[in-house]
Amino acid sequence: MDVITQNTIAHVIEATMKAKDPYTVQHQQRVTQIALSIGEKMDLSGDTMAKLRIAGTLHDLGKISVPTEILVKPGRLSDLEFSIIKTHPMVGYDILQPLELSQLTTQIILQHHERWNGSGYPHGLSGGNILLEARILGVADVVEAMAADRPYRPALGIDKALEEVSRNKGILYDPRVAEVCVQLYAESKLDILKTKWAMAH
Repeated sequence: MDVITQNTIAHVIEATMKAKDPYTVQHQQRVTQIALSIGEKMDLSGDTMAKLRIAGTLHDLGKISVPTEILVKPGRLSDLEFSIIKTHPMVGYDILQPLELSQLTTQIILQHHERWNGSGYPHGLSGGNILLEARILGVADVVEAMAADRPYRPALGIDKALEEVSRNKGILYDPRVAEVCVQLYAESKLDILKTKWAMAH
């Protein structure tokens, strides 16, 4: 399946998600822009960037199976509730299997909550066993989630998000990816890159 057709499918799925959960779709769009900005800074190939774009656009597709009351619950989740949340990468991966998306694209989605030290999910992968693109998407996901408003709390702000990434580089996050992300914000380049990628989207 060519990239144009894959993009079309991604947009159809995104529109379907938006009908139920417009917040998650907005989150995915912002995460994708951040991830692509990091990917460009790291000189990823055009083909890899295209797959990263689709993976970013659909990375939270699996949350369609999570009850809304859990997704928007203020405060700490119970162990059971968090275990349900943790199913979403696998659910998204499974939903996409009948489509002719590349294995790289679906594996990025599956792995975007894996962490550098092996503490992530669903498979507890660590270090270089996690796809670079998934490591990029994971950092972008954390930054957007902290910097933007969530349904259950106000935004914590970009400073807190970058502090989280910096403090945990080499622990939770790929150190190179974390450094590139922080550098983009320090150089005030991310907004420029986000605008460019948003126009291309």
